[in-house]
Amino acid sequence: MSATERFIDNQDGTVTDSTTQLTWMREDAWQREAKWFSWDEAKDMSHNLNDIKLGGFQDWRLPVEDEILSLYSEEVCNQDKYGKETHLWSAFPSEGLSTVWLKGETGHEGTIFDFKNGEFRPLYKSKSGRMTVRLVRGEMLK
Repeated sequence: MSATERFIDNQDGTVTDSTTQLTWMREDAWQREAKWFSWDEAKDMSHNLNDIKLGGFQDWRLPVEDEILSLYSEEVCNQDKYGKETHLWSAFPSEGLSTVWLKGETGHEGTIFDFKNGEFRPLYKSKSGRMTVRLVRGEMLK
């Protein structure tokens, strides 16, 4: 299935995945705000997008592992901000960041996902590094 068959650009800053029925931010937070995000800042962004009702919705949140994995495919090729290859579907614009924060947390650690290699890693939540967030809404959670 091609990106154009699977993903619907809603023309309002969101993309709906017809396979999972999840709706995603089209651009990641880096692309929207040109800054890196700590885990707390990523969580705050969900509150901000809910306040402005991105796409008409108020249930934006950080994704869980199964949800973010639905956007990763070794068969697809995109490019991050640094011109490095990532495996994020082309329905999402290139030049975002490859590492995104996820919902899961334990104490002072959050979890990040890397679109370059499909790896999950723990990271201190207050560290901003070169992380971003791509918020999601819908039912899938696990």
